[in-house]
Amino acid sequence: MKATAIAHPNVPIIKYWGKADQTLFLPMNNSISMTVDERYCKVTVEFSEKYRKDEATINSKPAEQKIMDRVLPHLDRIRKMANIKLYARGSVEMNFPIGAGLASSSAGFAALTLAASKAAGLNLGQKELSILTRKGSGSSCRSIYGGWVEWEKGHNDTTSHAVQLVEKNHWDISIITAVVSKKERMVDTRGGMAIAQNTSPLYDARVEYVEKTLPIVRKAIKERDFTTIGQITERDSMLLHATAITSDPILLYWTPETIHLLHQVRLWRQEGLEVYFTIETGANVHVLCLPKDEKEVVKRLKENKSVMEIHVNKPGDGATLVNDHLF
Repeated sequence: MKATAIAHPNVPIIKYWGKADQTLFLPMNNSISMTVDERYCKVTVEFSEKYRKDEATINSKPAEQKIMDRVLPHLDRIRKMANIKLYARGSVEMNFPIGAGLASSSAGFAALTLAASKAAGLNLGQKELSILTRKGSGSSCRSIYGGWVEWEKGHNDTTSHAVQLVEKNHWDISIITAVVSKKERMVDTRGGMAIAQNTSPLYDARVEYVEKTLPIVRKAIKERDFTTIGQITERDSMLLHATAITSDPILLYWTPETIHLLHQVRLWRQEGLEVYFTIETGANVHVLCLPKDEKEVVKRLKENKSVMEIHVNKPGDGATLVNDHLF
């Protein structure tokens, strides 16, 4: 009863930010993202009578309690579905920082859900996996699929899940991640969205904007309209952070290095280099560009002393099973 899965994070074009149902993790709005290829999370899960409790390691170190507090209920869901009572051992390998606003939970829970469900004897399809992993981490439901993906908010447990809009080979664009901080955020995404939803006077306006924007994004992806995608991605990112900044207490995820990089991206665009930015709930910046401009963008990011790491991402695959176990 052992299985291993690999999943990749997704970079949202239209972000998930707030729940309509706190128990079922039903989102306030649909969200659209691109699953990326360069960053990954690999998870091995084994259920066995030899274990006396659930245990997990991340990059060979024991998982922190706050992570286990999210993982354990998810394992219980899978055990209930599979009608087993065995404890599990899990091992996680990631090639990017956790809790730094780089969508680690989207990759982590997608891989965990696939590996654990398979190890428990379940053979779930992508829709079933998307519904299940949503309850562990909302955005992870999009990482079950590759390419360009939409999470349909739905109205109950079975209708809220992700669907693939187009496969990864439909459109080759680059999303370059500039890491300016590896520090863990003071307030994570889950906590931040609850605060913003309950206290920001701008929150409802953003939801209304998203509803009007979704058809435009779908059309732009289908037609490979990079300018429209870039403009909307940047605007949605700023709208999300506007709700964060106007929350009580104020949620300020940016650092001086973040703001400097935002100004740089806008300057490069004025100079004729078509680039756009998006920021998740952290300090790090994703830069969108076309493949023809990728080398130039990487060159300019390398010249920026505040950039610690650069990850060049292309459209990637969804969660997949592999035979190379971590233990």
